[in-house]
Amino acid sequence: MEAMRNKNAARIKYAAPPVVKTESTFTEDEKKTITELKQLYLETINLDVALQRDIYNMEKSYEEKHNLIFEKRKKILDEFRKQNHGDSQPCQSVPNFWLKVLKASYTEFISKKDEKILECLSDIRSRLSNDPVVKFDIEFHFDPNDFFTNTVLTKTYFLNCLPDPEDPLSYDGAEIYKCEGCAIDWKNPKDREKKDDTLEQSSFFDFFSPPNLPDDAEDPSYCDINAILQNDFELGFYLKERVIPKAVIFFTGEIADCQSSSDSESDTEDSDESEAEEEESSNGTDK
Repeated sequence: MEAMRNKNAARIKYAAPPVVKTESTFTEDEKKTITELKQLYLETINLDVALQRDIYNMEKSYEEKHNLIFEKRKKILDEFRKQNHGDSQPCQSVPNFWLKVLKASYTEFISKKDEKILECLSDIRSRLSNDPVVKFDIEFHFDPNDFFTNTVLTKTYFLNCLPDPEDPLSYDGAEIYKCEGCAIDWKNPKDREKKDDTLEQSSFFDFFSPPNLPDDAEDPSYCDINAILQNDFELGFYLKERVIPKAVIFFTGEIADCQSSSDSESDTEDSDESEAEEEESSNGTDK
């Protein structure tokens, strides 16, 4: 099932520059043949759309079975907490199971302040909806705590599974095209206010307040916001497909695929340094 989902996984919708179409020099007979071939290609696209819909329907039908397993997982964690720490300490869970899972899967968004709050995180779930629109929710369940009144914080990702009517041949599979967060009812809102005279570290809870992409691509903030949303989309799908089902091996450290842009930046820097050294060595050899 996982292999099937990965094969037909939703792609991230990036804002790309428009494709410049060049004039062709095909003969009339060639143009006619190409038209027929494109029509056949359109038929394969229609089949892919139907297949994608069937996959989401199948995934939805299995969601309840997955949730039964995840309920057993939560029960085991809750029982461990009660047996080892007592009911008076509701924030201890093997210990801090989900906090450790999140820190192992993407570390850059979790500040020291966030860690104290995430100790109260008792479960993470994903829920798929395919009618009337295809979307999935990432739900973060919290024990009663001193920080906010919400029992669940939700992030919703919307998927487009249909070709563009004006350009159907450009269809390349389902795309995540927008996301929505939720309001967090902080018990002490002033503690969460960012002060102008201090350099505030990004918070994990910014995840629930995604920025809105400007309609105008010429807007000065468009590129920056688009980059933030691209990373956000990747994280949402990553949580759904890997972190939630594989939580225990993230907890134990048996899986090593941390979703962190700092890792990729470090890799890029190492690669650049390596290339520079090779170039310098090559220049020395040429001499």
